[in-house]
Amino acid sequence: MPAKNTPYLISYYPARPSAPWKLELRASFAGKRIKRFFSTKAEAEAAAATLVTQVKRHGSQSLEEQSPTGISLSAVLATYRQNKMSLMTGVHLKIAGFVYKALEEKFGATPMDSIAPLELEKWIHSRGNSPTTGARYFRYVRMFWRWAYKKQLIAHNTIERVDSPVAKVRLNILIPAQMQALLALDCPKWLYVTFLLCGFSGLRTEELLRMDWSAVFHDEQSIHIGKGIQKNSGGWAERYVDFTDPIKRRIEELKGSGKIIPVPFITFRRQRLAAAKAIGLPGWPANCLRHSFASYQLALHGDAGKSGHQMGHTSSAMVYRTYAQAVRKSQAEAWWAI
Repeated sequence: MPAKNTPYLISYYPARPSAPWKLELRASFAGKRIKRFFSTKAEAEAAAATLVTQVKRHGSQSLEEQSPTGISLSAVLATYRQNKMSLMTGVHLKIAGFVYKALEEKFGATPMDSIAPLELEKWIHSRGNSPTTGARYFRYVRMFWRWAYKKQLIAHNTIERVDSPVAKVRLNILIPAQMQALLALDCPKWLYVTFLLCGFSGLRTEELLRMDWSAVFHDEQSIHIGKGIQKNSGGWAERYVDFTDPIKRRIEELKGSGKIIPVPFITFRRQRLAAAKAIGLPGWPANCLRHSFASYQLALHGDAGKSGHQMGHTSSAMVYRTYAQAVRKSQAEAWWAI
């Protein structure tokens, strides 16, 4: 419980079983007592920081007694950064920081519940030079808005009335000859293993970057993508991925200790780009090994459910919609014969 000199008080109020945690801004701070009720203590604490910031910046008149509709986007975003963004890492955190900075520059002083759907939609669609960039902005803005609504910091979930730009999915796959050329390169073992596991088991690069050799089980011929390794995208929290034939033929290469990729990401990216150029590619096609796995696996077996399981998705529709490209069965047979 906060000390007496704090601007708010949090207490348990059992008379409201659905929302028993009461947050009360003191009259000495806000000019009058302002009360809010929440289902958990954590939600009340998160709201406290937001409301205090709002009163300091815009005065108590910006808060209505029954609804938090006057809270500015900047105030809510400050709490979001402290409670949600602090859990983000890597590229996810970098993109989130960029998107939310732009969002605050546009709407920072505006109460979130007064931002009209069409106004927000127009801004999202204007970001970048392509629908793909706009779709990325939409995903991060939606994540922020849904969090604020769930925590009862805003009264309206405006983002649900906004249409996302339709991103054009870029399908980049390698042909079997290019994959053979990659595996034949004189390169560090960790890079060779990257080509092998991403191309023939469907692992995400970011998953492999987090993994160590203890996740590779030779006796069961499988790879464990554990909690904290799997991408947090609404799919499997963890999964086991079976060795495919090209991996089984190279099983002696899958031995080591420590991190599978023991170098900084910038080194990994530089070496991967050099490998692409060595086999005649102008650059490294985005997600090309994962897309290749999905395309050739689906063409050979015709089982999107199995492909999706290997890749960490709970929906086979994701394989068709996002990853797989139509290839001839003869091409798939050549890929899996490598």
